[in-house]
Amino acid sequence: MSDIGYSSEYEVYLTPNNGLQIVTNDLSLQILKQMRFREVSPSELASSLGISKSTVQGNIGKLLRAGIVSQEVRVGDARSVVFRVDSSMIFCSDTDVEWQLYARSASIDRIMRNGLCTSREDLALYGVSLTESGLNIVQGLFNAGESLTKGEGGQGWWNNMLDSIDSQCKPYGIRATLDTHSDLKLRFVSAEDDIADLPLIVVPMIGAVVAHARSILGFNLAHDLSLKVSDKGHTVEMQVPAFIGQDYEQDLSKRTINSFKAEEPFAIYSINGKATLFTNPTMMGILDNLTNDDYSLNGLEEVMKVPKPTIYASLMKLNSMGAVALDPNSGVPKKYTLLADPILYTEMKEDYGRGMLDDIVKRFQAGSLDYYSAVISYSMEAIACMGVHFDKMFIRSGRNAASTILEKRPEITPQELVDLACTMVSLPDKAQVMTYLPICVRVTLAEDTLWETWPGDFVMGFIKEGLFRLLGDGYRIQVETYREGESTPLAVVKS
Repeated sequence: MSDIGYSSEYEVYLTPNNGLQIVTNDLSLQILKQMRFREVSPSELASSLGISKSTVQGNIGKLLRAGIVSQEVRVGDARSVVFRVDSSMIFCSDTDVEWQLYARSASIDRIMRNGLCTSREDLALYGVSLTESGLNIVQGLFNAGESLTKGEGGQGWWNNMLDSIDSQCKPYGIRATLDTHSDLKLRFVSAEDDIADLPLIVVPMIGAVVAHARSILGFNLAHDLSLKVSDKGHTVEMQVPAFIGQDYEQDLSKRTINSFKAEEPFAIYSINGKATLFTNPTMMGILDNLTNDDYSLNGLEEVMKVPKPTIYASLMKLNSMGAVALDPNSGVPKKYTLLADPILYTEMKEDYGRGMLDDIVKRFQAGSLDYYSAVISYSMEAIACMGVHFDKMFIRSGRNAASTILEKRPEITPQELVDLACTMVSLPDKAQVMTYLPICVRVTLAEDTLWETWPGDFVMGFIKEGLFRLLGDGYRIQVETYREGESTPLAVVKS
């Protein structure tokens, strides 16, 4: 991965041997998109893209060295060699935002109607905050579903999958239809409820089906998904086209925790709804520091230990991008403030994750871990193994949920809002208000919960945004997160 500085068009892959790799080159992105649907030869790519074969081969060579694609020599085929993606896309900048207009509202309506949040809403609320920021996580959820069902397959597994889809839909009055004649089509219809959050819930299941398509459907499926939400969120249609090419299976068994690591740091921030990737160290340092507080140029020089001209040049670029701005009311010296929303960042360290990926898969396949919790916990553990952190997004997700609540219930009182924050934590975790002045909330995580930062940060963002919208700023809030049965907090978040 080279120091690209920043890019608003990218794809991030987890490779079998080279850790995380970032692709920003436009032609390489076009080539990889073709490979989602079929295996290709250089001649086929050159013809479809309207460029020379040598140019195609040069870009494929880079993707081969990065470990993102693999090649296979063919005997008795007019194509002497074909190429295919040999890695897992984690996320990318290519998003479809139409359905997001309804998705959060659908989850919030269900929470308010039932008086509690479940892991289903957890998955949807967090996922939609990411996609609204311009980050496409569909491929990552595909891979989570595939990993959770590795080693399974056959007609019995397929019947269980159909039963699972049916059992998830019936309690909510959702009618599901499935067509696997030449591709995979799923249609969900609800006469009563907005089900626009359903895609984030169903996508991991579809990823599992894609992984086992050859054995259960008789043909391979592409690693791509089209989505349409209509009728104000009451109808959701999803389609996965057939993959054109011969049988091929990735050998995930050889992957170790070390193979997940990001070799170089990067960060992603949302600027005006577009998720922009940064690898420039100075830019990342500025954005990280401004996430915590406003700084003057001299202040940034002091905390970053970087020459002032270097910081100033990066500040001017970030300002022109709309990521930062000079606050005219900040006094003397003037301070810069962050306009971009932080999504994720990488952290270079010795220990990555907790090595629990295989345990999560075993517990899910044994039936001791429900589907939604398995998807969330596997995804969180996997990105921890990569050294990727989303914790700043958890607070944003809580803020967004509070905004939706206030749009639906503008008459809500501050105390009702704080109490409602506790119902936003899904069982078996729980939250309770310890004091109202100052506001202190205790989040207790169940003994077998596989994540740590999500519930507490979400509650902090929810209360902080809600009270600011209702009463203005200035309220002290503290959220303490404990593991069940322990007296020392895992985390304490204050505002």
